[in-house]
Amino acid sequence: ITGLYAILEQIESGQFEWKMELEDVHMNIEAALVDRIGEPGKKLHTGRSRNDQVATDLRLYLRDQVDTIRMLLHTVMYALTGLADRESETIMPGLTHMQIAQPVTFGHHMMAWFEMLKRDDQRLQDCRKRINVMPLGAAALAGTDFPIDRYCTAELLGFDEVAANSLDAVSDRDFAIEFTAVASMIMMHLSRFSE
Repeated sequence: ITGLYAILEQIESGQFEWKMELEDVHMNIEAALVDRIGEPGKKLHTGRSRNDQVATDLRLYLRDQVDTIRMLLHTVMYALTGLADRESETIMPGLTHMQIAQPVTFGHHMMAWFEMLKRDDQRLQDCRKRINVMPLGAAALAGTDFPIDRYCTAELLGFDEVAANSLDAVSDRDFAIEFTAVASMIMMHLSRFSE
């Protein structure tokens, strides 16, 4: 643990030397740990494979991105409600098919944007449920014989549940496609708003 914290400190300070021939973050950290503490460093890999580690990394990253995007959406939504409240009596023409239709208030118009972003927020919230499933323990694809406690690991990493099937755990990328679809809808709404 002391060795891992020392490596983390090197990474955070920008002094860690990443080696391309080691392929990924996991192999780089394991090699650095072995260099630092010797053979016991190889136990870092016990009960895991790069398959379930990379699948977990992707989920952790997207979960953080969902949380950040939701926070930003909430900031915009809060601003929209404030503007809508201030402009609740400001009359403007409502448009349909690019033609003037019925009069509306500017506040009502702002709340239309709020509703779009609210749906986007709900989509992100729903998508996060499928992202927040832990694949660790699936190992390469068929699990591990080591007596690991996946539920404890899931709790420590903030996952809501563990993946039920090891094959699916390391091959599933549906959640990533879903995230990109939701992100695309958000960008469409923000693009429309910017116009």
